[in-house]
Amino acid sequence: MDHSKAIDKIKKLLRLAASDNPHEAAAAMRQARAMMEKFRIEEADVALSDIFESASRSGSKVNPVRWEANLAGSVKRAYACELLFMAGLGEWRFIGEFAEVASYTMTLLLRQIRQARRDFIADKLKRCKAATKTKRADVFCDAWVYQVRKQVMAFAGNDTPSSAASAYMLKHHPDTTKADPKDRNTAKRMSNRSVSDAMHGILAAADVQLNHGVKGQEQQRLH
Repeated sequence: MDHSKAIDKIKKLLRLAASDNPHEAAAAMRQARAMMEKFRIEEADVALSDIFESASRSGSKVNPVRWEANLAGSVKRAYACELLFMAGLGEWRFIGEFAEVASYTMTLLLRQIRQARRDFIADKLKRCKAATKTKRADVFCDAWVYQVRKQVMAFAGNDTPSSAASAYMLKHHPDTTKADPKDRNTAKRMSNRSVSDAMHGILAAADVQLNHGVKGQEQQRLH
């Protein structure tokens, strides 16, 4: 039996150790302890085995734009994950028990917001210069993310990462640094035009719906 299979067996035994039957629980705990000693597996190893890493592709290789970082942060909080931006690779890395569904959600939301952004530029910003289009579309996206964030939180939750996820980060990603996302709109007050762009973002996000998967599967579909 290899190390990973031993951990799976120990996890099953530990679940049996929570049985209401005291004899069954005691026997399962003895077997679990014996296997942990045999394979030199610590309790922390068992906890870390439930932690996964799953990535979603960013629109930037080095420094993501603010609205994308805010979207990733919302998904991180909703699924109680740790979050890294992998500079150079250009991807968001979700780390936790629900990392796979978090990255899946992020990928689908990015697909939708990028399409909404293209539609907004084509419909409302056709006569603008390229730099103006980018800045105004960022305002639109900021508002889109703000609106969708509430739906994501209501759908998934809003918990802090587990102690196992935090321990995993310390073990596998101890040398992380904090960086500020790219902000292409630095004005302290919003103009009437920016308010209008934001309202278009909020309205565009109203069509986003999150539905729980069927048959107990931890999946969702975004329309």
